[in-house]
Amino acid sequence: MRKREAKDLAIIFLWPIIAAIISLGLGVNAFGSVILFLAIPSIYLAFRGKEYVKRAFVFSIIVSIPSIIVIDYIAHLTKQWLIPTSILPFRIFNFVTLEVILWAFFMFFFVVMFYEYFIDKHKTSKVWNKKMYFLSLAMLLLFGIFLFLFLTMPSWLNIPYWYLLFGVLVLLIPFLLQLFKYPKTTSKFFLVLVYFFYMHFIYEITGLKLGWWEFPGTMFVGWVHMFGVSFPIEEIIFWFILVALAILAFFEKFEDDEK
Repeated sequence: MRKREAKDLAIIFLWPIIAAIISLGLGVNAFGSVILFLAIPSIYLAFRGKEYVKRAFVFSIIVSIPSIIVIDYIAHLTKQWLIPTSILPFRIFNFVTLEVILWAFFMFFFVVMFYEYFIDKHKTSKVWNKKMYFLSLAMLLLFGIFLFLFLTMPSWLNIPYWYLLFGVLVLLIPFLLQLFKYPKTTSKFFLVLVYFFYMHFIYEITGLKLGWWEFPGTMFVGWVHMFGVSFPIEEIIFWFILVALAILAFFEKFEDDEK
């Protein structure tokens, strides 16, 4: 790692602490949390690694928005989590907030930019390929099925233990398939895992202290209690650990070269 990148990495590692201090000091809302914890470091890396921005942006837009609308709607419906307030006076499909959509996009973008800038360094002018075309169709199909059920059979979307189910199917299994098929490529994910576990831990404690989200339901594997807040075990397994790894598994499979 070059001196410039080492300096940038130090800044990126320090930033969640700064974001937490600003948030707690100013009582920042959920929208502000996305800006502080995700948008600002994402934009910083975008300026530092301009050659990776287009691919990261296209991949993030295509995958993050349709998937988070489905995931978040069912999570709110089943009380797996709840975002109590939004900067907008309305919610998409009655539940989905602008904050969670922005969170998803910047989360995807940040993970990919972090990986490309600090680790993979795969420079290419191509931002589209045949695999991305099929991924786009899969996202449209997913959203189409959700919309059909929402309009005709909404009770089918009331899925018990949704956090555990989608965590295993959408995050754990894709990562394990990537790990077993491409262990050398997947080994490069380690630094990403370390950073995003650390970032999510600080984000989680800050968010629960300030009421950015809640976990009002009971259908969880178990609970973690620390620093005066409580959150499901699923949050550690799937959000702290697996979400960044699964994003990279999908990115390598559909947008990158598996090298």
